[in-house]
Amino acid sequence: MDRPINAMEFEGEFSSCPRCAYRDGFHATFRQDGGVVRWLLTCPSCREVFDIGLTVEPGHPGGNKVLT
Repeated sequence: MDRPINAMEFEGEFSSCPRCAYRDGFHATFRQDGGVVRWLLTCPSCREVFDIGLTVEPGHPGGNKVLT
């Protein structure tokens, strides 16, 4: 992803784009960052990318991890 990522403070709801005011939700993008996966939100109208602090722990489908 070559577009800049805008860090945003999550305050109760994030359903409209702060840049272009699009209000019908976001596309999701996932990016590996060390031991976590960042869950980024992309506005489908202006394509601006936002990070509101969502992360997920990488694993296998269904939440199962491989134990070694």
